[in-house]
Amino acid sequence: MELTAQVGFEELLQAVKKLSPEEKQSLQAVLSTETAAEKPEPAKERKFGTMKGLVTYMADDFDAPLDDFKDYM
Repeated sequence: MELTAQVGFEELLQAVKKLSPEEKQSLQAVLSTETAAEKPEPAKERKFGTMKGLVTYMADDFDAPLDDFKDYM
């Protein structure tokens, strides 16, 4: 049995009720894997100091004004 995107909720319920127990199990398995994949992972708590030592070089004139922006200053 094929369902299109145009099927309404009531028609969908009726179609599911007509499925055999094996078809209902396979439908439930598909739905559970898709919903499990959609759940985002909880954000990990950030720890201060984890980037320490990552920047090994910074130019002496890093904070100097750029020539490209002279017109705006």
